[in-house]
Amino acid sequence: MKVVLASKAIQSISYFQNLTGSSVIDCLEDDTIYFVVAKGQYGLTVGKGGEKIKNAERLFKKPIKVIEYTEDPVTFIKNIMPFAADVAVKDNFIEIKIKSNERSKVIGKRGKNIKIINQFLKRLFNIEGLKVK
Repeated sequence: MKVVLASKAIQSISYFQNLTGSSVIDCLEDDTIYFVVAKGQYGLTVGKGGEKIKNAERLFKKPIKVIEYTEDPVTFIKNIMPFAADVAVKDNFIEIKIKSNERSKVIGKRGKNIKIINQFLKRLFNIEGLKVK
């Protein structure tokens, strides 16, 4: 795993780590900031009652989503989408089966969520993308 970060992402990671006391592995930003934190540090990052995340959102002035890292891409996807029924790696893609009423959560407005997930899969696991069934 080799992730190359822009200077703005490095600054955001550093600031977020100081606020939460967690180790951040990767970060993507748009209208929401997505932080991938080290395995086992989700609770530390969020804080009791979500206090650390609420404070960070106030200081960053953006919503923040935290994803816990794991070396297994299937488990990583389940961390992002706990409602995914079946998750499997096939031909350098991850295939997931979801209920039709959950489909919009996965894709997001204008495909935003799927784009973020695909970027993390490519950067962290060298997987080409996500196929939703």
